[in-house]
Amino acid sequence: MACLVQQLFRQKIGQELDQYLIDDVLFPLLRSRKELSKELLLDIKLTQSSNEYGRSAIMIYPKSNDDDGDIPAWSPQNISPFEEPLSPTSPWLPSRKQREIGNPGRINGSLRRLRHPSVWGTIDILNELRELKHPQIGYHPSYIQQDQLDYPGEEFDDAFIHLKEVSLWPRIAPEKNAIDLKFVNDYLEDALNTGKRLSWGGDPNVPNSFENILSTYW
Repeated sequence: MACLVQQLFRQKIGQELDQYLIDDVLFPLLRSRKELSKELLLDIKLTQSSNEYGRSAIMIYPKSNDDDGDIPAWSPQNISPFEEPLSPTSPWLPSRKQREIGNPGRINGSLRRLRHPSVWGTIDILNELRELKHPQIGYHPSYIQQDQLDYPGEEFDDAFIHLKEVSLWPRIAPEKNAIDLKFVNDYLEDALNTGKRLSWGGDPNVPNSFENILSTYW
């Protein structure tokens, strides 16, 4: 390998490459492999995974009515990674942002998330979650206390993640952030490993409501 590198340098610049640069700089760079973060690997799986029935990892429950128009019927639908392409003149964009964009290629994730959360793609949802330092973690009414858990992972069954920043007093220990983020990762990983579907939007049985909530409860 060193001979090939030296030959390349002789051909290109007519000089020998310092052996120190080969041994201590070039080779370590070639050998090193940057591992993707756990969060990124997890998010990739969440945008790609589907079960044997073709259900994606994150679902939404849009409201529809039966033929009589008065009985709500809920049917979960897959959320794709990306929604349909956006135009810089889309009505949901403030006029100032429309002037700044100029072309559709400048519509980034932050701008896409100016839309109503009900039309976000899975990437939008996960990006919003990852930007929170202290996401709000709550529990449904049937939550079982920690000392009453019967099997591993049961602590996630009634939990939900509200994509909303929790206000913390400045003097709270910094490790609180790590605890929150570890729970988020464990929660998402449990949903993947157990085949649970994450629902997006809160309680589907509450009409005319939408909350930025990820949950395996529904």
